Amino acid sequence: MKYKLIALAAAAALVSACNPDPQAAHDRRQVLMAKVFPNPSDRKGLHLAFPVSSSLEVIYFPGQVRQSTVDRRVAGYCARIGHPEAKIQRAPEASSSTLANGVQVASVTVWYDCD
Repeated sequence: MKYKLIALAAAAALVSACNPDPQAAHDRRQVLMAKVFPNPSDRKGLHLAFPVSSSLEVIYFPGQVRQSTVDRRVAGYCARIGHPEAKIQRAPEASSSTLANGVQVASVTVWYDCD
């Protein structure tokens, strides 16, 4: 019986670990985006800005910000890290993002390369 309770507790912990708190995920994204885009106005309309080496994954809400605006912001980021040329590494694709309140919203994911 004791092993069944331990197994049940472990399974519950595993399931809860797979379902992250949307508010905590939002807070982590905000901290990361502040490092990439220090100016708060540059973060408007973005869901995620995730740097990987000289690449940058950006997820944005097309109803709040245009692709050309995101391109300009990323160009500024690339210049700040010493790589003056920003180009799209992977074409924009439709995605969905979970907001802090748990609601799914349509978004666009774009990968940039700072050359």
